[in-house]
Amino acid sequence: MVSPVLKALMVAPLALGAGYLFLLLTLFPGSTGELFAWRMSPVSAALLGAGYGGSCAMYLLALRARRWVDVRVAVAAGALFMPLAGLATLLGRASLQLTGGPLLGVLAAWGWAAVHAGAPLVGLVALLAQWRTGGELPARPPRLPWWVAGPVAGHGFGLTALGLLLYAAPGLAVRHWPWVAGQLEVRMLGAWCLVFGAALLLTWAEAELRRVRNGMAALLVTGGFGLVGLVREAGQVSWGETGAWAVVLVLCALLGLGLSGLGVGWMLDPAPPRTPPAPVDAHS
Repeated sequence: MVSPVLKALMVAPLALGAGYLFLLLTLFPGSTGELFAWRMSPVSAALLGAGYGGSCAMYLLALRARRWVDVRVAVAAGALFMPLAGLATLLGRASLQLTGGPLLGVLAAWGWAAVHAGAPLVGLVALLAQWRTGGELPARPPRLPWWVAGPVAGHGFGLTALGLLLYAAPGLAVRHWPWVAGQLEVRMLGAWCLVFGAALLLTWAEAELRRVRNGMAALLVTGGFGLVGLVREAGQVSWGETGAWAVVLVLCALLGLGLSGLGVGWMLDPAPPRTPPAPVDAHS
Protein backbone atom coordinates (compact mmCIF):
# COMPACT_ATOMS: atom_id res chain seq x y z
CA MET A 1 0.00 0.00 0.00
CA VAL A 2 0.99 3.66 -0.35
CA SER A 3 2.04 5.32 2.89
CA PRO A 4 -0.20 8.25 3.92
CA VAL A 5 3.00 10.05 4.94
CA LEU A 6 4.36 9.72 1.40
CA LYS A 7 1.16 11.16 -0.03
CA ALA A 8 1.03 14.00 2.51
CA LEU A 9 4.71 15.01 2.38
CA MET A 10 5.61 14.28 -1.22
CA VAL A 11 2.82 13.44 -3.66
CA ALA A 12 0.29 16.09 -2.62
CA PRO A 13 2.83 18.97 -2.35
CA LEU A 14 4.32 18.02 -5.72
CA ALA A 15 0.85 18.02 -7.29
CA LEU A 16 0.01 21.44 -5.83
CA GLY A 17 3.36 23.00 -6.69
CA ALA A 18 3.37 21.61 -10.22
CA GLY A 19 -0.20 22.77 -10.76
CA TYR A 20 0.64 26.30 -9.64
CA LEU A 21 3.71 26.50 -11.89
CA PHE A 22 1.76 25.02 -14.79
CA LEU A 23 -0.90 27.73 -14.55
CA LEU A 24 1.63 30.53 -14.01
CA LEU A 25 3.97 29.61 -16.86
CA THR A 26 1.21 28.58 -19.27
CA LEU A 27 -1.10 31.56 -18.74
CA PHE A 28 1.62 34.22 -18.33
CA PRO A 29 4.70 33.02 -20.27
CA GLY A 30 5.65 36.60 -21.15
CA SER A 31 5.52 37.83 -17.55
CA THR A 32 8.19 35.71 -15.88
CA GLY A 33 10.22 38.81 -15.03
CA GLU A 34 7.36 40.11 -12.89
CA LEU A 35 5.87 36.87 -11.54
CA PHE A 36 8.52 34.14 -11.57
CA ALA A 37 11.86 33.41 -9.94
CA TRP A 38 13.82 34.51 -13.00
CA ARG A 39 13.16 36.14 -16.34
CA MET A 40 13.09 33.74 -19.26
CA SER A 41 11.92 33.46 -22.85
CA PRO A 42 8.14 32.96 -23.27
CA VAL A 43 8.93 29.88 -25.37
CA SER A 44 10.95 28.32 -22.56
CA ALA A 45 8.26 29.30 -20.05
CA ALA A 46 5.58 27.57 -22.13
CA LEU A 47 7.66 24.38 -22.39
CA LEU A 48 8.54 24.33 -18.69
CA GLY A 49 4.88 24.97 -17.90
CA ALA A 50 3.93 21.97 -20.02
CA GLY A 51 6.36 19.82 -18.06
CA TYR A 52 4.84 20.93 -14.78
CA GLY A 53 1.37 20.32 -16.20
CA GLY A 54 2.25 16.73 -17.02
CA SER A 55 3.77 16.31 -13.58
CA CYS A 56 0.60 17.68 -11.95
CA ALA A 57 -1.58 15.22 -13.85
CA MET A 58 0.71 12.36 -12.85
CA TYR A 59 0.63 13.22 -9.15
CA LEU A 60 -3.11 13.84 -9.06
CA LEU A 61 -3.60 10.32 -10.41
CA ALA A 62 -1.01 9.01 -7.95
CA LEU A 63 -3.00 10.51 -5.05
CA ARG A 64 -5.88 8.17 -5.94
CA ALA A 65 -3.71 5.05 -6.02
CA ARG A 66 -3.60 2.65 -3.10
CA ARG A 67 -0.83 0.31 -4.21
CA TRP A 68 2.85 1.23 -4.07
CA VAL A 69 3.52 -0.43 -7.42
CA ASP A 70 1.11 2.01 -9.08
CA VAL A 71 2.98 5.11 -7.90
CA ARG A 72 6.63 4.14 -7.61
CA VAL A 73 7.55 5.38 -11.12
CA ALA A 74 5.89 8.72 -10.36
CA VAL A 75 7.62 8.95 -6.99
CA ALA A 76 10.97 8.06 -8.56
CA ALA A 77 10.47 10.82 -11.14
CA GLY A 78 9.84 13.38 -8.40
CA ALA A 79 12.76 12.11 -6.33
CA LEU A 80 15.03 12.63 -9.36
CA PHE A 81 13.66 15.98 -10.50
CA MET A 82 13.88 17.88 -7.22
CA PRO A 83 17.67 17.43 -6.74
CA LEU A 84 18.24 18.17 -10.43
CA ALA A 85 16.20 21.37 -10.18
CA GLY A 86 17.93 22.27 -6.93
CA LEU A 87 21.40 21.86 -8.43
CA ALA A 88 20.36 23.79 -11.55
CA THR A 89 19.13 26.58 -9.28
CA LEU A 90 22.42 26.63 -7.38
CA LEU A 91 24.49 26.71 -10.57
CA GLY A 92 22.28 29.40 -12.11
CA ARG A 93 21.70 31.45 -8.95
CA ALA A 94 22.97 34.60 -10.67
CA SER A 95 19.83 34.54 -12.83
CA LEU A 96 17.44 34.48 -9.87
CA GLN A 97 15.77 37.70 -8.77
CA LEU A 98 17.00 37.34 -5.21
CA THR A 99 18.36 40.83 -4.68
CA GLY A 100 16.30 43.03 -6.98
CA GLY A 101 13.35 43.24 -9.32
CA PRO A 102 9.56 43.36 -9.01
CA LEU A 103 8.27 42.39 -5.57
CA LEU A 104 6.43 39.27 -6.75
CA GLY A 105 9.49 38.19 -8.70
CA VAL A 106 11.76 38.57 -5.66
CA LEU A 107 9.31 36.65 -3.46
CA ALA A 108 9.06 33.95 -6.12
CA ALA A 109 12.85 33.68 -6.32
CA TRP A 110 13.26 33.25 -2.56
CA GLY A 111 10.36 30.80 -2.46
CA TRP A 112 11.85 28.81 -5.35
CA ALA A 113 15.24 28.65 -3.65
CA ALA A 114 13.75 27.65 -0.28
CA VAL A 115 11.54 24.91 -1.72
CA HIS A 116 14.34 23.34 -3.74
CA ALA A 117 16.72 23.51 -0.79
CA GLY A 118 14.34 21.75 1.60
CA ALA A 119 12.58 19.35 -0.76
CA PRO A 120 15.27 16.61 -0.77
CA LEU A 121 15.13 16.24 3.03
CA VAL A 122 11.32 16.13 3.08
CA GLY A 123 11.36 13.63 0.23
CA LEU A 124 13.80 11.43 2.14
CA VAL A 125 11.47 11.37 5.16
CA ALA A 126 8.54 10.46 2.90
CA LEU A 127 10.48 7.65 1.21
CA LEU A 128 11.57 6.25 4.58
CA ALA A 129 7.93 6.20 5.66
CA GLN A 130 7.04 4.29 2.51
CA TRP A 131 9.89 1.83 3.09
CA ARG A 132 8.57 1.12 6.59
CA THR A 133 5.03 0.59 5.28
CA GLY A 134 5.91 -2.57 3.37
CA GLY A 135 3.14 -4.82 2.08
CA GLU A 136 2.83 -7.68 -0.38
CA LEU A 137 3.27 -7.16 -4.10
CA PRO A 138 0.11 -7.85 -6.13
CA ALA A 139 -0.02 -10.31 -8.99
CA ARG A 140 1.49 -9.05 -12.22
CA PRO A 141 -1.02 -7.76 -14.81
CA PRO A 142 -0.36 -8.21 -18.57
CA ARG A 143 3.10 -7.07 -19.68
CA LEU A 144 3.73 -4.40 -22.31
CA PRO A 145 3.68 -5.86 -25.85
CA TRP A 146 6.99 -5.61 -27.69
CA TRP A 147 5.66 -3.01 -30.12
CA VAL A 148 4.99 -0.71 -27.15
CA ALA A 149 7.99 -1.66 -25.00
CA GLY A 150 10.45 -1.07 -27.87
CA PRO A 151 9.52 2.58 -28.56
CA VAL A 152 9.28 3.26 -24.82
CA ALA A 153 12.84 2.03 -24.26
CA GLY A 154 14.19 3.79 -27.35
CA HIS A 155 12.68 7.13 -26.43
CA GLY A 156 13.80 6.65 -22.83
CA PHE A 157 17.44 6.27 -23.84
CA GLY A 158 17.17 9.14 -26.34
CA LEU A 159 15.62 11.59 -23.86
CA THR A 160 18.12 10.62 -21.18
CA ALA A 161 21.04 11.32 -23.52
CA LEU A 162 19.53 14.65 -24.62
CA GLY A 163 18.86 15.63 -21.01
CA LEU A 164 22.43 14.86 -19.98
CA LEU A 165 23.75 17.05 -22.80
CA LEU A 166 21.50 20.01 -21.99
CA TYR A 167 22.06 19.71 -18.25
CA ALA A 168 25.83 19.26 -18.35
CA ALA A 169 26.62 21.74 -21.15
CA PRO A 170 23.90 24.41 -21.29
CA GLY A 171 26.40 27.01 -22.49
CA LEU A 172 27.10 24.98 -25.62
CA ALA A 173 23.39 24.42 -26.18
CA VAL A 174 22.55 28.12 -25.76
CA ARG A 175 24.85 29.05 -28.66
CA HIS A 176 22.78 26.86 -30.99
CA TRP A 177 19.37 27.32 -29.35
CA PRO A 178 16.46 28.15 -31.71
CA TRP A 179 15.24 31.02 -29.52
CA VAL A 180 16.83 33.45 -27.07
CA ALA A 181 17.44 31.49 -23.87
CA GLY A 182 19.61 31.53 -20.78
CA GLN A 183 21.63 28.69 -19.32
CA LEU A 184 19.32 28.19 -16.32
CA GLU A 185 16.21 27.60 -18.40
CA VAL A 186 18.11 25.32 -20.78
CA ARG A 187 19.43 23.33 -17.81
CA MET A 188 15.86 23.08 -16.43
CA LEU A 189 14.62 21.81 -19.78
CA GLY A 190 17.45 19.30 -19.65
CA ALA A 191 16.29 18.23 -16.19
CA TRP A 192 12.80 17.56 -17.58
CA CYS A 193 14.28 15.52 -20.43
CA LEU A 194 16.31 13.50 -17.92
CA VAL A 195 13.26 12.87 -15.75
CA PHE A 196 11.04 11.83 -18.65
CA GLY A 197 13.81 9.65 -20.04
CA ALA A 198 14.36 7.95 -16.69
CA ALA A 199 10.60 7.53 -16.20
CA LEU A 200 10.30 5.87 -19.61
CA LEU A 201 13.15 3.50 -18.78
CA LEU A 202 11.46 2.64 -15.48
CA THR A 203 8.22 2.10 -17.40
CA TRP A 204 10.08 -0.26 -19.69
CA ALA A 205 11.46 -2.07 -16.64
CA GLU A 206 8.01 -2.31 -15.05
CA ALA A 207 6.76 -3.63 -18.41
CA GLU A 208 3.16 -3.58 -17.18
CA LEU A 209 0.22 -1.56 -18.33
CA ARG A 210 -1.80 -0.85 -15.22
CA ARG A 211 1.18 0.41 -13.23
CA VAL A 212 2.31 3.16 -15.61
CA ARG A 213 -0.92 4.94 -16.54
CA ASN A 214 -0.17 8.03 -14.48
CA GLY A 215 3.19 8.36 -16.24
CA MET A 216 1.54 8.01 -19.66
CA ALA A 217 -0.89 10.77 -18.68
CA ALA A 218 2.11 12.97 -17.86
CA LEU A 219 3.58 12.38 -21.33
CA LEU A 220 0.25 13.16 -22.99
CA VAL A 221 -0.29 16.43 -21.10
CA THR A 222 3.32 17.57 -21.51
CA GLY A 223 3.45 16.85 -25.23
CA GLY A 224 0.05 18.41 -25.91
CA PHE A 225 0.56 21.62 -23.95
CA GLY A 226 4.14 21.89 -25.15
CA LEU A 227 3.01 21.88 -28.79
CA VAL A 228 0.27 24.41 -28.04
CA GLY A 229 2.79 26.70 -26.34
CA LEU A 230 5.27 26.33 -29.19
CA VAL A 231 2.60 27.28 -31.74
CA ARG A 232 1.46 30.23 -29.60
CA GLU A 233 5.02 31.57 -29.33
CA ALA A 234 6.02 30.54 -32.86
CA GLY A 235 7.06 34.09 -33.78
CA GLN A 236 9.98 33.94 -31.35
CA VAL A 237 11.38 30.66 -32.70
CA SER A 238 14.05 30.51 -35.42
CA TRP A 239 12.46 27.82 -37.55
CA GLY A 240 15.49 27.66 -39.81
CA GLU A 241 17.46 26.10 -36.95
CA THR A 242 17.56 22.31 -36.70
CA GLY A 243 16.98 22.54 -32.96
CA ALA A 244 13.50 24.00 -33.45
CA TRP A 245 12.32 20.91 -35.30
CA ALA A 246 14.09 18.68 -32.79
CA VAL A 247 11.92 20.26 -30.08
CA VAL A 248 8.81 19.58 -32.20
CA LEU A 249 9.86 15.94 -32.65
CA VAL A 250 10.42 15.48 -28.90
CA LEU A 251 7.01 16.94 -28.06
CA CYS A 252 5.29 14.84 -30.74
CA ALA A 253 7.05 11.75 -29.39
CA LEU A 254 5.82 12.48 -25.85
CA LEU A 255 2.28 13.07 -27.10
CA GLY A 256 2.32 9.91 -29.21
CA LEU A 257 3.76 7.74 -26.45
CA GLY A 258 1.19 9.03 -23.98
CA LEU A 259 -1.72 8.43 -26.35
CA SER A 260 -0.54 4.97 -27.38
CA GLY A 261 0.34 3.94 -23.84
CA LEU A 262 -3.03 4.94 -22.43
CA GLY A 263 -4.93 3.55 -25.41
CA VAL A 264 -3.16 0.20 -25.43
CA GLY A 265 -3.45 0.02 -21.67
CA TRP A 266 -7.20 0.45 -21.65
CA MET A 267 -7.67 -1.96 -24.57
CA LEU A 268 -5.43 -4.78 -23.37
CA ASP A 269 -5.61 -4.28 -19.63
CA PRO A 270 -8.80 -2.47 -18.56
CA ALA A 271 -9.39 -1.57 -14.95
CA PRO A 272 -10.90 -4.44 -12.96
CA PRO A 273 -14.67 -4.15 -12.45
CA ARG A 274 -15.88 -3.06 -9.08
CA THR A 275 -17.28 -5.87 -6.99
CA PRO A 276 -20.76 -4.95 -5.71
CA PRO A 277 -21.20 -5.22 -1.97
CA ALA A 278 -22.81 -8.39 -0.68
CA PRO A 279 -26.52 -7.98 0.17
CA VAL A 280 -27.32 -7.74 3.84
CA ASP A 281 -29.56 -10.48 5.21
CA ALA A 282 -32.24 -8.69 7.20
CA HIS A 283 -33.11 -11.91 9.09
CA SER A 284 -29.57 -12.64 10.27
